[in-house]
Amino acid sequence: MSWLYPDRGDFIAVVGRMQDINVVRQVKAALFSSRDLSVYSMNAPWFIPGIDFSDHLNYWQHDIPAVMITDTAFYRNKQYHLPGDTADRLNYQKMAQVVDGVITLLYNSK
Repeated sequence: MSWLYPDRGDFIAVVGRMQDINVVRQVKAALFSSRDLSVYSMNAPWFIPGIDFSDHLNYWQHDIPAVMITDTAFYRNKQYHLPGDTADRLNYQKMAQVVDGVITLLYNSK
């Protein structure tokens, strides 16, 4: 997928199932409202590795639309969920930008 997505981990990704394309578009648009936040998205079938690597899978199993908002976790941080996964390794500014985007989405939703 390197021909579609950057090779540098300085972005947020919104990942959803094929049938959730509108949800992914809405979330991506809201995240774009946050300045200085690079956002990519992907709708993919269930068999693509990594598409179900988070809590959104529980919703999908009950056919509830959901997306994963990710910084690509362990692909970016080799200490993810290991003893070296400490607070000093986190980017709080980027996290705040993501939260701002989600708040924008919720504020503007029906």
